[in-house]
Order: sequence, then structure tokens, then C-alpha cells
Amino acid sequence: MNLESQNKKSNKRRLILRIINIVVVVGFGAFLVYYLLSHIDIEDIKNAFINIYKPSLITALLLFLLSDYFRAYRSNILIGSDRIGMGDMFLVAQIRNAFNMVLPARTGELSYIYVLTRRFGFPLEIGVSTLIVVLIFDLIIVFSLIIISIIIVGINTYAVSSVSMIIIASVFFIIFLLVLFYLSKIIRFLLFVFEKILRKLRISEKKVIYRIYNKIIDINENIKTIQKRRIYWKVYLSSIVIRVLKFTAYYLIIYAVMKPMGYSFTDLSYWVILLATVAAEISAALPTHALAGFGTYEGAFALAFVLLGFSKEIAIVVGFSYHIIVLLFTVILGIISMIIISLPFYRIKK
Repeated sequence: MNLESQNKKSNKRRLILRIINIVVVVGFGAFLVYYLLSHIDIEDIKNAFINIYKPSLITALLLFLLSDYFRAYRSNILIGSDRIGMGDMFLVAQIRNAFNMVLPARTGELSYIYVLTRRFGFPLEIGVSTLIVVLIFDLIIVFSLIIISIIIVGINTYAVSSVSMIIIASVFFIIFLLVLFYLSKIIRFLLFVFEKILRKLRISEKKVIYRIYNKIIDINENIKTIQKRRIYWKVYLSSIVIRVLKFTAYYLIIYAVMKPMGYSFTDLSYWVILLATVAAEISAALPTHALAGFGTYEGAFALAFVLLGFSKEIAIVVGFSYHIIVLLFTVILGIISMIIISLPFYRIKK
């Protein structure tokens, strides 16, 4: 069997595995949607939209936009180039958000790299290195907020082991903090191992894998450059602002849905709602994340909401309502942003 037929067979196998994965994930999401909706009356979701408290909803959507402004600012200072302005980065942030909402396991993050390289002409290493740093900062802030939330809400107040959750969150917080400060050294060690393997297997330098190896070297060099610019404190502060604004927006949307049900601000602890929305956000980062998150997102939120003391019916209604609102708002803004940067008269600095 020649090399060409082997490659065709390998590509066919990969395609079959991808199709199976898509079918399984979509099927799992559809099952969860059916299961969750079977426990409530569909009219309850309809009424939640009709009766939604609009001042709180509008404030939440404005906070989302403000969060994206700071997201654009953070990316801008990491890139450190006047070739792309705040307006450009704001559009990139909207596109990235839209793909993240639809695609599983945070694969939508790749849209950030694609737009930077294909539309704005930045080298691949710029997009990858800044994305890596951003994701690490986001994880550090999220696990910090989880720890703070559990402490404020109260240890073992609800039907979950808060001590265990704090320990797990603290371990991840420490791991990602160490990764952040030793990132270039970690990559350099991986490159050392990579190089040893390539040499041992006697792979020709003309092969694609060597191009990947060289590109990782470029990515690591750019990470070193970012670290030398001493801008981590700006990235850290903007990351806090981004996450606080985002979770506050989630809180206000959930309040907007639950206010007509008779709930007030005093009935809805900010930190309790944060824990439930964090659970839903974490589910979106998993490979089981269904198409647009339907089923898996609501399931994770509803489970957390029930464990935090709310009824199953309310948890499901609120989960679907706030997820649909966030999804529609994010995808619409993403589509508008894609249209804008695709227009022939949209000027990009050279």
C-alpha cells in the first residue's frame, strides 16, 4: 500500500470519527433538552420572556458590551501594535464570543486567531501567544471568584461539599498561576522534548511537523516579549473587570427573569447566582458541549441551581431563558461584526 492510499484511508477514518463525535454530542444535547423540557410547562418559558423585567435586561446587555470593550483593551495591550485599533479589536471580540457560544470545548477561541491572521495580517504566533495568556488569566480569575463565592455564601451551606470545591478551585488556581509565570520555560521544556523525539525518529526538516515545531518556537519568543513588556498588571486588572462585568450581567438577566416570579434582589444572592453561572460556563468548555450549548448549558446551570436551594422547575425555566437571551445577543453581535469587517470599504491599517 503506497503513502497516498494510506493518507486517504487515514483522512477517511478521521472524517468518520468526527461525524460520530458530532452525532453523539448533538444527540446528547437533544436528549438533555427533551429531558429538561419534559419536567416543565413550555408556557413557563414563554411567560418568562413576555414578563421579563426590561430595565434589568437592558442594563445587563450594556454591561456585556462594556465587558467586551475591556476584552478588546486587554487584547490590544497584549498585541502591542498600532496596526489594530480598539474599534477593530471590539469587533474581533464580538466574533470570538459568537463562535465560543456555538462551538464546543472553547474551540471558538480559534476564531480570534483566524481573524487576526487572515483579516488583519498578524503572524500566527501573535494570535496564539496572546490567546494563551488571555485564557490563563481568565482561568485564574474564574477560580478566584469561585473560592470567594463559596466563602461568602458559607461553607457547606448547601447540598454540596464546599470544602472540597474550595480545595479543587485552589489547586487549579495555583496551577494556572504557576503556568502563567513559568509559561515560556514550560514551553521551552516541551520544545526540548519535541526536538528529541523528532531527532530520534529521524524526521526530515522538510516535513510539516518541523514547521509546527518552528512555529511553537516563534510563539514562545512572543510570549517572552510580552513578559518583558511588564504589562501583566494591566492584563490582570482588565481580566478582573471583564469577569465581574460578565457575571454581573448574568446576574441581572437572571434577576430580570425571576423578578416577575416574585423574587427580589434580597432573595437572589449575587454569589449564589455566580456559582450557578460558573457551572454553566465550565460545561461550555467541555467536549460534551452541544450545538450552541442547548441541553448541556441548561443542564449544568439547573443542577447547580437546584443544589443551591432553588426548585427544579424554576432552575430549568431560568436556565433556558437566560441562555437563549445571551446566545441571541452574542450571535447577533458576532454576525454584525463579521459583516462589518468583511465590507470592501472597511479600512485596515497596513
